[in-house]
Amino acid sequence: MSEATVFEKVEQLRSETRRLATAEKGADEARRIGSRVTKLKASLGELRTQVELACKVNETIGSNRVDLSAVDDGYRDFEAKVRSVTNPNNAVFERANQRIAAVCKRLEEETRSAWSTWASARISELHLTRIPMLPPRDQREARRKQGELERWSRGNELSRPIISLFTTSISGLADMLADAPDAPPEVADLMVRLSGDQPPTLAQITDDEISLLRSLHFDEQITLKRIST
Repeated sequence: MSEATVFEKVEQLRSETRRLATAEKGADEARRIGSRVTKLKASLGELRTQVELACKVNETIGSNRVDLSAVDDGYRDFEAKVRSVTNPNNAVFERANQRIAAVCKRLEEETRSAWSTWASARISELHLTRIPMLPPRDQREARRKQGELERWSRGNELSRPIISLFTTSISGLADMLADAPDAPPEVADLMVRLSGDQPPTLAQITDDEISLLRSLHFDEQITLKRIST
């Protein structure tokens, strides 16, 4: 093989090496961009969830209590950046994710606050003191609904299905209590005392009050606990 032929082979190998290196670098870059895009899509998915939940709360309470005017704050700069740069560096993606996360957190806090305020107010409008005047079976159902409503109103498990369940359940409980008579003042007063942060001791409950509780089937809902002295 001539010296010229050997030289040509070496140059061919060098060219192939450069091509493979370029291809490998391109593959690495593609993997990097793909990984960052996947993370950004997840962030945008969470943002969409928060926006949809905020819209549901605003619609339910009949007021734009949750501000949605700046929901695109997290990716507006990112969009401008990718229009001017072919392959954005990791810092560009990270800034976008951080800003989207901040928007999600603000929306979550505002949505939960708006919901809790509204839902608690709706519960306070119920004639809950009428529950003892319902038949025993309806009392249990009313207490179950009340417990669910109070749990849902706190917003710890807030979701669009929970909002729908709340509105349906509170309407059902309101209907149950609509035709029930008001509880006698002594019953209402006793229930307030028993439900307080420092419920009365057995010595502070009279025999007549105990009989009243039994007559209204509250004896199944009240427990006794001995305290140490």
